[in-house]
Amino acid sequence: MAEETEQTRPAVSLSLAGVRILRPLAEDELRRLETRCTYRRLAPGDLLMTRFTSGTAVHFILVGRVRVVHFLDGQDEVTIATIAAGEAIGEISAIDGGTASATVIAEEDCVIAELPKDEFHALLLRRGDVAVSLLRRWAGIIRDLDDKVSLVSSIGPEQRICSELVRLARVEKPGSDRWVVPELPSHQDLAIRAQTTREAVASTIAELASRGIVERRTRTLYILDYRGLQAMVRHGASLPLTSAAADGG
Repeated sequence: MAEETEQTRPAVSLSLAGVRILRPLAEDELRRLETRCTYRRLAPGDLLMTRFTSGTAVHFILVGRVRVVHFLDGQDEVTIATIAAGEAIGEISAIDGGTASATVIAEEDCVIAELPKDEFHALLLRRGDVAVSLLRRWAGIIRDLDDKVSLVSSIGPEQRICSELVRLARVEKPGSDRWVVPELPSHQDLAIRAQTTREAVASTIAELASRGIVERRTRTLYILDYRGLQAMVRHGASLPLTSAAADGG
């Protein structure tokens, strides 16, 4: 779907009222802000921005969801975050004049409102409560990134994937000693949670299956050797994934 631009005010259902950092604004001020925006429609796979390009606007996601990605070795895509309707993106480069720190791709059909950076600066200077709302959002992002950096720096991607599977696993039924992941997320969702690539997720699950640790049936992942999976989290891929290895026997 080709990118579409509209200069007119959006329909009420596509207003800025759902944008979290703009909640302190009264309805009349939101309406005025809407007239300063340009509106874009993106289809899945369309680029919202590319890493290292100059930021000229703040992007408010009115409909849909986008993913923030980096590319490893120019090929493997790692999703850093997904951002849904009601959120903003591009605030930092709009404030400091720097370039975008990541590539942003539409995950589904999206409607984006773009507010020029000068208008955004004026809004923050005029409305301290909006600035505080933005700071609170950044504080949450920084805390989340701290956790992710700690996880990524301490264990490898295979261990992170296995750790996520352990976290998702549930006892199949009361009194049972068999563990399952009843609704296995997609490889893309697991990659986001483990901060790695979809290819790494597919490879790790396939390796676990080949070693008899897991078995996948449609959307359910059966954990055939739960202690072996835990050993993988503790010790990494270099050890045999068996209960005996977990016991040291």
